[in-house]
Amino acid sequence: MLIIQMLVELNYVFFSLLLLIYCTWRYFKQKDKHSFYFTLSFTFLTLSAIFQTLSSILPYGIYFNVTVLRLLELSGLALFACFTISAIIALKKT
Repeated sequence: MLIIQMLVELNYVFFSLLLLIYCTWRYFKQKDKHSFYFTLSFTFLTLSAIFQTLSSILPYGIYFNVTVLRLLELSGLALFACFTISAIIALKKT
């Protein structure tokens, strides 16, 4: 069960990283304002996915303080909120 959970979360990180690479390439190709906002939003999504993956994988490998795990979870949620706001701005600019 743990291996399946780790594979799903790593797949989510990989997919968001591919979206970030595509939007960055698109931004440098077109230099549009909405492409910049999409790149920014997918950067937040990638960082959020990485933090959520770390907060779910780290307790099994190494003993961590509960406060550190909660801070990782909260920072992942804050980054996801930033992703949502940036995506809304990017969609309004389109």
